[in-house]
Amino acid sequence: MKEAGCVSVWFGVESGSQQVLNNMKKGISTAQTMRALNWVREVGLKPVPNVLLGFPGETKETAWKTIKFAEKISPDNVAYYNIATPLPGTPMFDLVKKNGWLRITDFDKYDCATPIFETPTLSMKELGEIYEQAFQSFYLRPTYVLRMFGKGGMYGYSASRTALAHLRRTIKSKLKSE
Repeated sequence: MKEAGCVSVWFGVESGSQQVLNNMKKGISTAQTMRALNWVREVGLKPVPNVLLGFPGETKETAWKTIKFAEKISPDNVAYYNIATPLPGTPMFDLVKKNGWLRITDFDKYDCATPIFETPTLSMKELGEIYEQAFQSFYLRPTYVLRMFGKGGMYGYSASRTALAHLRRTIKSKLKSE
């Protein structure tokens, strides 16, 4: 893949919490995930973790474990966070519906960035805040921002713009709440 021009590999890491991975019935461990990601690094590719926040059973603590896991996996590249979204016909949808946790039934809002259900362990408001904080935590780390500016070129420019966009959104959010 590298010889063909591939520079990174996106992984469905899903969670950095073994408890949540078990709830998802993934059949993998965080240690196995790290081993696979290290193999990708060994051949000179960059791993990009794609994780879910808010799966049933998630808590603030397990969500932050996942966020820090993504930072550990990809300290100077990209991390992507999605909000768990129960789509009709999936076991998660059946679970959320059965327990009366589904709050939004408008499928136009099923965008993996908007909380649509809440559980006894995590409210929609809390999940939305964690989601925003996840991007801020990753892209606004001083070492990340400085590294991206230092890389220069299109990669550095693009990554710097991403970090600055999150910073702008954070400032706007803080100003609205005051």
